[in-house]
Amino acid sequence: MGESQDNGGRDPKRALPPFDPVAGMRAVADIQAEGLRAAGDLLERILGSEPEAPDARPRSSAGSVGALVDAWTDLLQRTLAAVAAPGQPDALTVAVDTDGPGPQLRLALDGAVERAEAEVWLHNGTFGDVGPLALRCGPVSDADGIVLDGADVSFEPRDVDLLPARSSRAVVVSLATAGALRPGTYRGTIQAHGAPRLWLPLEVVVEPC
Repeated sequence: MGESQDNGGRDPKRALPPFDPVAGMRAVADIQAEGLRAAGDLLERILGSEPEAPDARPRSSAGSVGALVDAWTDLLQRTLAAVAAPGQPDALTVAVDTDGPGPQLRLALDGAVERAEAEVWLHNGTFGDVGPLALRCGPVSDADGIVLDGADVSFEPRDVDLLPARSSRAVVVSLATAGALRPGTYRGTIQAHGAPRLWLPLEVVVEPC
């Protein structure tokens, strides 16, 4: 009976660290990647130790296995970056070394809303540090070329000093307005100094009052 009052009366459940599902997924992906690389090394050793025969397969098979392992590892990393969206339910995750456009970021404003924001996670799935990074947004205009005036796209933080290898960093993208905006759909592009391959399409929807 008295044991429940030990440890200063603290609830032992509260002492446990919160479970991070994204960290768990990343750990699983890392383990799978290392397992695949180890399997590739083992296959290369086996193929390299086989005696040559007239009808033997060319030694390039070992290189093909290594290329397959590398491709599968890269696929695991990109899949994790696409599905793991920590933080807000509508947060986006984009790889800093992506070869194409990231997911579309959408911000909506109406007569009752003067500020809209969304969370973007920059994911560095490489084995090296990336940075410093600085996000910026180009002109936001509609299909007729009319620029969205009276609204400012900002980032918090604006600068990311360093994104370590195998890590992610959240950046909040905000759109604030001080007055009424012309209704319509406007689009622009978000890019990052320090990660020239990264870009996100931005869509801003201004609803009529």
